[in-house]
Amino acid sequence: MKDIYISDNRNSGGYRDVYSDSSGIPQNTLRDRDGNPIPVQGPPDMPPGKKKKKKRKKSAFGRIVKTLIAVFVIVTVLISVIAGSADYTKVNLKRNAYTSAGQLHNSPFVTNILLIGTDEEFGSSSRSDSMILMSLDFIHRKIKLTSFLRDCYVEIPSLNKKMKINAACSNGGAQLVCDTIEYNFGIDIDHYLKVDFDMFTKIIDNLGGIDVEISEKEAEFINRTTRYTVKSGKSVHLPGAEALVYARIRKLDSDYMRTFRQRKIISALIDKMKHSGPATIINAFKDVLPLIETDLNALEITSTVYKGGIAALFFDIVQTQMPKEEMMTTGYAGSIWVDFPELDECRDYLYRFIYKNTAE
Repeated sequence: MKDIYISDNRNSGGYRDVYSDSSGIPQNTLRDRDGNPIPVQGPPDMPPGKKKKKKRKKSAFGRIVKTLIAVFVIVTVLISVIAGSADYTKVNLKRNAYTSAGQLHNSPFVTNILLIGTDEEFGSSSRSDSMILMSLDFIHRKIKLTSFLRDCYVEIPSLNKKMKINAACSNGGAQLVCDTIEYNFGIDIDHYLKVDFDMFTKIIDNLGGIDVEISEKEAEFINRTTRYTVKSGKSVHLPGAEALVYARIRKLDSDYMRTFRQRKIISALIDKMKHSGPATIINAFKDVLPLIETDLNALEITSTVYKGGIAALFFDIVQTQMPKEEMMTTGYAGSIWVDFPELDECRDYLYRFIYKNTAE
């Protein structure tokens, strides 16, 4: 007796179970008008290698991840070697003498690195033109950028008087900048990097330029007031010098927009590094390291590069400014136009932005 099996199991294709009689013709099978049985096909064979295909996908993904990790480890090790032999400026960051550790928010899963950009030749006592706190949040998988407006009128703790926050750099260097931000905003700063803007031009050029969105007004302003010519558009390619000009636009609109442009440059730089090869990143790092002043030693630079690289590869970038427009008033302090922050609101907002998933 010849059996024909058609499964009723949905995993086998949705067929019925049919058994043939002694004549070899299946019972309860379909017949045509002349009574002849209509041939019934058995269940189709499982496509060959279907399960193996899934395994190959997983295996391919695993190989990609392993390759990325291997490349990243190699880059980190090479940067560690470079950092150990490079002639960069190492300055210790002392504990804040003007506020207690218990008054500062921190987390073992968040690393706060203050980027200080000066507007004069490296090594001078110039005011800081840019102060951006980069927070690597490993809980919520985000890189968080916070710009501090340079016209923000706050207490400079070592001077016992209020001034624009960017005056801290000329009165006490990076140490006083960190102390002032901690004292007024209640956020613990783990490390700092102080650079002249020439560093950004070099690293951008070494990476092959960056792509940023430029408005028609911004392009017209650059073309009218500088020797450079740029186009407007959603993705405009800029070499280092033009990126620096874009980041330092001052008189077109406001300090809020100026800091926004600076954060755009940082975000574009992170994105470019994410898509650059190991050799390109290492060469860029080697060239700019001598231009950096930092409290990080060679081992800490390696650790920070490792954490920062992981964040750049897999984390989203979000950004804000301090103070936000609704958390401040503007006016004269003597003869100087400044921003008066509502510090209680600023502290609360900044804590939620850095250490929580959202500040809203």
